[in-house]
Amino acid sequence: MMVAAFSIAFIAAFIRGFSGFGYAVLVVLGLNLVMPAQQAIATAILLDLVCCLSLIPRALHDYHRVLLRELLIGMAVMLPVGVWAVSFLPAPLMSLIVGSISLLGGVLLWLNIPLRKLHHQFAIPAGMASGLAMTTASAGGPPMMVYLLNQPIPSAQKRSTAILFFAVCSGCTCMGLALSGLINSTTLHWGGVMLIPSLLGNFCGQKSFQLWGHLPFQRGFAPLLILMSLWVIVRHW
Repeated sequence: MMVAAFSIAFIAAFIRGFSGFGYAVLVVLGLNLVMPAQQAIATAILLDLVCCLSLIPRALHDYHRVLLRELLIGMAVMLPVGVWAVSFLPAPLMSLIVGSISLLGGVLLWLNIPLRKLHHQFAIPAGMASGLAMTTASAGGPPMMVYLLNQPIPSAQKRSTAILFFAVCSGCTCMGLALSGLINSTTLHWGGVMLIPSLLGNFCGQKSFQLWGHLPFQRGFAPLLILMSLWVIVRHW
């Protein structure tokens, strides 16, 4: 189990360092196979917050200010709903929610269908959808990236906006989960175990982005997300 946790943390952090998203959803899908969904979500979001700290300084130079502000407004609206769901819904149902939301996000990223009507005026609804998916399933990355990939802004600006959005979202969610008692000694234990491989993967992902940031990363991330989501759904059906 320790080797599996190390591998999940490194791969997920590498993807996060390269693309700006994907860490929490992959970690929660992996941990969901060995622990209750609520505990997996709390651990994933706590680690997500810690690992994104090193990405923030560079992101502050490139992000889209207006877009980020509206995305965060939408996230703030749905945050209490998501924290309530994680705190009170049964663990098997939460596992199915995690798998289903992640599967939908993976399919959307894989198809990469241009949605040209997703203009800036839809930023608040996009923030609401991503914020709810993040707090209930640690799966806020796919819906957010489907939205950002359809914005007429540079790739570096999309990545930086996503990094800052999820940093704030993870921080707020952690506070809500802590107040609900879901961040406990078990969460801190697994967070400590997975921290080093997460930081290493994050560093490698950042370096890879500097070399190959022009590549269509969503095509490589989507199949992994789809397979892991299907496995979680089948296992808890």
